[in-house]
Amino acid sequence: MKHILNEHRQDFSEIRRLCLICHGLDYTTSSLSIPTSRLRVSEATEATIQNLVSSYLLNLAVAIRINLYPNKIEFKDVELPQSGWLYYDEELVCRPVTLKQVCDKIIHADTVSKPILPEVMARKDCKICIQFKGKEFKRKWTLDIVLEYFAEDVLHILDDIENQ
Repeated sequence: MKHILNEHRQDFSEIRRLCLICHGLDYTTSSLSIPTSRLRVSEATEATIQNLVSSYLLNLAVAIRINLYPNKIEFKDVELPQSGWLYYDEELVCRPVTLKQVCDKIIHADTVSKPILPEVMARKDCKICIQFKGKEFKRKWTLDIVLEYFAEDVLHILDDIENQ
């Protein structure tokens, strides 16, 4: 018997598509903190933004994760010091995160937040992190990522794999 499906499949072009969407969503949500932004977010727009970011970010994390274990992406333990930082709340020591950790934390987070900075704190070149919080074996953790940079890191990793 022939099967249409025999495994989960998310190829690199799908991961690239999701990276580009997340890159744009991060840029858009960060621009809301720029004092010259013309967009004022209503409750309905805010709900739509939350749905979009959550949906595409989760899809990206799952698409990457599916490719980590059959070793299609061999860089699961490579650190991403420019795009993400992890700390356990009892230690408060920031550590760079790996690709696998980012995906796992996005999927298993209890809370997700990204602030709109007050006008006095905002700068045009400001990169605002998305913060994820959760528990791992009773240890509370916090992950901060600049989604724009994370998406760029993933795109570079995919290019490196394909150029080998």
